Amino acid sequence: MDPTLGTDQAFSLYGFLDPTATRQAIRIVPIIGAIDGDTLSALPVEVTSVERGTGRTASWRDSAFSFRDGSTAHVFVADYTPTPGETVEVQIEETTGERRVTRVEVEVAPLQRPVLGTVLTTGAAVTYPIQIQAPRVLTAELVFRVVGLAEAPLDTVAVPFADVAPFADIGGGTWALALDFLPTARAFLASSQVRGAALRLADVAARVFVTGPQWDVPPAGLDEDRIIEPGTFSNVTGGFGFVGSGYWASTRWTPSLATQSRAGFVVDEDPASVLFLNEVNSASWVELYNPTPETLPVGGYRVAVGADRTTIPAGQSIARFGFTVVRVAASLQRGPVVLESLSGVPLVELDVGALPDDPDVFSFGSYPDGRSRQIGEFDQYRDFDLFRVLLAPTPGAPNRPVSHISVVNEALTTGADGWVETINRPGINSILVTDDPDRTLSEWVQARREDDFWVADETPGHLVLDQLGGAIVVVVLRSKNPPRVFDVRPYGPQVPGQSSGLLPDGERATWTHGLRPTRGAANALARFGL
Repeated sequence: MDPTLGTDQAFSLYGFLDPTATRQAIRIVPIIGAIDGDTLSALPVEVTSVERGTGRTASWRDSAFSFRDGSTAHVFVADYTPTPGETVEVQIEETTGERRVTRVEVEVAPLQRPVLGTVLTTGAAVTYPIQIQAPRVLTAELVFRVVGLAEAPLDTVAVPFADVAPFADIGGGTWALALDFLPTARAFLASSQVRGAALRLADVAARVFVTGPQWDVPPAGLDEDRIIEPGTFSNVTGGFGFVGSGYWASTRWTPSLATQSRAGFVVDEDPASVLFLNEVNSASWVELYNPTPETLPVGGYRVAVGADRTTIPAGQSIARFGFTVVRVAASLQRGPVVLESLSGVPLVELDVGALPDDPDVFSFGSYPDGRSRQIGEFDQYRDFDLFRVLLAPTPGAPNRPVSHISVVNEALTTGADGWVETINRPGINSILVTDDPDRTLSEWVQARREDDFWVADETPGHLVLDQLGGAIVVVVLRSKNPPRVFDVRPYGPQVPGQSSGLLPDGERATWTHGLRPTRGAANALARFGL
């Protein structure tokens, strides 16, 4: 248009670099002197990018993109994951005519996840404090996973809800939201998305869009009539537009049943039914685990072992994600252990198998904490629970197996081409790996033997290795033994081209970041070219 004619401005750029994605995209619009100019032909340009700190380069290619309204655009893409914390310069140079150049510098946001703090319960309010370390948080939403939504394709569906208060900058690079859950959940249940359906809540996630420091929204907000003025909201040299960096990060939790009921979700169970009989020991103690972020009262509830019943003292409670140990009189070597309600109704049951009579060496219970699911889908293993194993006694603390038959040795997150490497041990017939233990066992990825290791490849819908981090769960199958979970490995964000793993190999307490990827081979540090 007239303001740009006769200048060196060549292109307008729009988009953002995502350090959690393996493909980047930027829309490039040529600045032309006629409204009806040719915008469909391939642009005669060369688009490249370089990271200043690492020297990593990428070439971008043109692609025609059609919008829903029928309009088209040039969207340049690169199969590339930006390094968090680096500055990337993208350059667009004409290959004909004056060979004008348009540039943009983008500071890539560091990778972080939101953290759920200690729940505040005051009077009729339940507040979930959520914080994240980030240069900037642009927007946020909640995602409710619910059961009972009419016309939903699945029993449990995730429904986003954007009517959430914004995160606030509280200084020191920290952004925070004090989520007043009850009115927010009630607004969700009254929204057009739900249409008055009676819903059960599986869990809720807070999703935040984290951006780099350049995504500096004008004080007046993103008013379309204002930001289209040249230079108002732009970081492009030799052109117009804006290119930032950003990604979605989330934290997930399950509110207590009491909070769910007060919010308006369907709840017809005792609040204590969410507890787990997490560990039992033949020295006559039972450990309870609270998987919710809220303190749960348990005073007056009873633990039944056969005909013997032990009442938990009045006023006792279990802290968020916490444990409590109940001393009982009966032997716990075999048979059912039951948590009963205040009125004596059975709430939770754990059937103890043959527990060795050596309380200093063996317990029986859940690994990881608060997990239980029978396999069910395979007839030969129908009565086995993947997550119930012999444990090393850890009363009042997180559980750990007596032996890690196989351990996660290395993990690489590179989008669809990531992999997990586990240690091989004598007697292992097969290794199954997943990032989501709620998937049925047939959906877990079967690892392949590679020398002294087993390696499972990332597979969409079965094993997804998030660039932001997550957890890897390993099931081991041995001859004449049911499959069990024998290792769970949380991992954090990774720098592109580097892996995380054990150094030295197999030493489970030495998880290290910044490794050189060595699939099926001994681990090595990436620095100094090793």
